[in-house]
Amino acid sequence: MFVLIKGAELYSPSSQGKKDLLIAGGKIVAIENEIQEAHIYGNYKIIEAKGRLAVPGFVDTHQHFIGGGGEGSFKTRTPELTLTMQTLNGVTTAMGLLGTDSMTRHVESLYGKTMAFREEGISAYMITGSYFIPSPTITGSVDKDITFLEPVVGVKLAISDHRGAYTTVDNIGELVAQVRVAGLLSGKAGIITLHTGSGKNKLNQIFELLEKTDYQAERFVPTHINRADIWDDAVRLAKMGAIIDGTAISSSDGGKNKITCANATKRSIEQGIADNFTFSSDAGGSLPVWDESRLNIIGIGVGTPSSLLDEVKRGIYEESLTLPEILKPITVNAARQLGLSDSKGKIETGFDADILLLDAESLDITHTIANGVVMVENGKAIVKGTFE
Repeated sequence: MFVLIKGAELYSPSSQGKKDLLIAGGKIVAIENEIQEAHIYGNYKIIEAKGRLAVPGFVDTHQHFIGGGGEGSFKTRTPELTLTMQTLNGVTTAMGLLGTDSMTRHVESLYGKTMAFREEGISAYMITGSYFIPSPTITGSVDKDITFLEPVVGVKLAISDHRGAYTTVDNIGELVAQVRVAGLLSGKAGIITLHTGSGKNKLNQIFELLEKTDYQAERFVPTHINRADIWDDAVRLAKMGAIIDGTAISSSDGGKNKITCANATKRSIEQGIADNFTFSSDAGGSLPVWDESRLNIIGIGVGTPSSLLDEVKRGIYEESLTLPEILKPITVNAARQLGLSDSKGKIETGFDADILLLDAESLDITHTIANGVVMVENGKAIVKGTFE
């Protein structure tokens, strides 16, 4: 069925003015000043979008599809994400990964949930591995997971964190070699998402590895870097070619060391790395609150995809960013991080029809379209997950 969006203010994410958009077969097939209904054959749906902004669907590159947590014992294991958690919050493409817990959570289960999200209508990808070396895998090796399992685009590793593995420059280098070759063979991004803790080493091991080898900074995506203690290191790595990733902050969390992703977006522009900064939600992951020793948890929350839109609004209202500036990290930049620049992150003809309509005044999401299917209409989920 065709979907015709009429009279939206289009941000691709750059501002394009008022446009009509035609969707067919899951793709954007036409963008014009005006598209006449009479020229459409067969069944079609019209969405009157006057007073609304059309923006690309959010690409969320750090989610715990099957839940995370567990740092405060078994009762703190967080629940799985659902389809409407994604679509009601504008996420049309997401990447899943494991967190601290790779004992009661498994990459095989993550693969199953990734494929389930695809069946339910959004685009879903994953990375293998966990905080630890050697990495848990599905096929028996990191390079085989990336090469032969279509949704797998890289691997995860924790550095500078008391919950993670003891890493050396050499064993990180061995992991990079596997990821690089597998990415080349499979035509995928081939990334290592680095959970970056607040330990003494910061990103020093990565800088040492890049200095002594021929590996590229582009292989690394350090995440959770919107913190005062690690920001400068992350910017240095971004200037070497890496994409760095912040963790979005909702109105109910944060911390004294945190930099909002809206503010980090502004900093990225000022520091010349606007093309190399993304932010993600950490949805489904636990948000532990540590005591001063950082050894004991005194509170815990759960990440949610709603934090992405919170940061978009914060960028507009508190940091005086333009809509294209605050959208860039969670659209074109995030798509590039996942190796999806030719299909995701933009509203252009030939791209996947992942489109959000926002109320022009409140910036609230009124419609979510994923792969050409209207999932949310007038703020209500009209397509739900299998068990919702």
